[in-house]
Amino acid sequence: MENIKVLALGGLDEEGKDLYCVEINNKIFVINCGFKYPTKLTPGIDFIIADFTYLTDNKEKIAAYILPKTKKNNFGALPYIYKECPAPIYCTKLTKDAFLEFAKEYKQENDFIINEVKLPSSIEIAGYKCEFFSTCSSVPLSFGFSITTKLGNIVYSGDFVVEYNNTKYFNFDLNTIGKIAEVSTLLLMCDSTNANKKGYCSPNNRLTPHLDKFFKKASGRIFIGLAKDNLYNFEEVFKKCAEFNKKICFYDKETEDIYKLKKLAEKNSYNYINSFVSIDDILRTKDDELVILIAGEKETLYEKASLLANGENELRQIKIQPTDTFILACPPNDNNEVIFTTTIDELYRSGCHVRYLNNKAVSKMHAFEEDIKMLLSLLKPKYYFPIEGYYVNLLANAKIAFDMGIGLSHNNIFLLDNGQTLYINETGTNVDFNFENKLPIGDVMIDGIGVGDVVNEIILERNRLSEDGVIVMGCGISLKNSKIEYGPDIQMRGFLFLKDKDADLVLKEVTKMFTDQINDYLLGNRKLTIDQLEKKINENISKFLFKQNNRNPLIKSNIICVD
Repeated sequence: MENIKVLALGGLDEEGKDLYCVEINNKIFVINCGFKYPTKLTPGIDFIIADFTYLTDNKEKIAAYILPKTKKNNFGALPYIYKECPAPIYCTKLTKDAFLEFAKEYKQENDFIINEVKLPSSIEIAGYKCEFFSTCSSVPLSFGFSITTKLGNIVYSGDFVVEYNNTKYFNFDLNTIGKIAEVSTLLLMCDSTNANKKGYCSPNNRLTPHLDKFFKKASGRIFIGLAKDNLYNFEEVFKKCAEFNKKICFYDKETEDIYKLKKLAEKNSYNYINSFVSIDDILRTKDDELVILIAGEKETLYEKASLLANGENELRQIKIQPTDTFILACPPNDNNEVIFTTTIDELYRSGCHVRYLNNKAVSKMHAFEEDIKMLLSLLKPKYYFPIEGYYVNLLANAKIAFDMGIGLSHNNIFLLDNGQTLYINETGTNVDFNFENKLPIGDVMIDGIGVGDVVNEIILERNRLSEDGVIVMGCGISLKNSKIEYGPDIQMRGFLFLKDKDADLVLKEVTKMFTDQINDYLLGNRKLTIDQLEKKINENISKFLFKQNNRNPLIKSNIICVD
């Protein structure tokens, strides 16, 4: 009898942090090990991964990690998980190279066991046949796959759009999906990110129509800002530069490294020719022949563009001129709309011609309603599990399946929360909706190389630092002589400007309170330890400052005993 469990530790009702598990007779297939980016509420955090307690508790059952996409926010959690839960990794060579580079960058190198996947191909993993098929996504060589069980195929869609007229590296492999569909589909796990959008994603995902207009109107140099993880857009830009006989200059090493990744993925795959110039040669290149590419993570890209617009960039040989055209072709997401708008404003202030694309102009490369319908009509799954996206997207995906009239209803479409488990066997399905039985889930903060070291208290302290500043107080005392030997030294940062008329009065009062409390301690009852004394002083000064200024800076005192 085949017993199957399907669950998500992350990726449901959120953007990013995807981590899905398919367990077949005590063999766990882990799909994606992603992270999500921090918000302003989590300052100082590199990224956030899913709580993987379930994997550590069952590490002897893990048969494979399957990484369908070459994006670090889809595999960035794996180096941290792998340390405690090693198992073979299956991915394309492109993903392998990017993954190893990521692990090196974050000092998480390990003896990873990595098996390269060719597309299309069929591989046996832990005794189960797995069929891999390419999908058209924002990065080349993305894939979906199926796992063959006695009850039918379990199919993971991957990120996909229905598109056939691009290169083989951005291709929706309908032929392999058709072969998979010849065997009954037990369960389909399908991307929901754009499920609430009508029609097909393609061609709404393309920059080409917009680039045509922008290139024709540009009279001088063209700057193009791109998201570093969207190599599909890079492909479009390179084609358009070749068509208009433009020379390409990479703004920095980060942008050039993305080109090298693209070249590795698509070697000998394109029939257009680009010419390149270095930063040092741009002044010897005619303005109307030059395109300068700038790439980065969204917020990083916006910051680069802002610095360039304000003339504060490190590369002094590049300055924005009134004849330049700046195309910001990287629409924001929900977390960075403010910085996107600010960047656009600063670009306008620079005096150049500004062109920008928002989410209405260019769509993310995720399946729209008709894309999802095509996959559903091909595979006709017995059970359906919408994944990836906020609840509104998961619900829209479920409604698409329900309305198609292919036997999917509330009985066999499953809208789950992270930590809930779908059980499947020969007799049917079951979901335990008792929230007390949910698996451990939540956010694990990655700060530098630390995993989960950042607790809520630290986050609260960082927020206080950003909002109300910090006051640091220090002095040296002699317990033997019962006096302050040196100091006190009081430093304020981000609390009050030193030029403020009240700053001097506040500084004097804080200094007096600090020295008075230390003298009371030295000349009176010494029952407190130095640590306890510091804590008491911090609390008293914090109360005083909040009463006086209605602000709550972080207070840190450091009392050193010189005896």
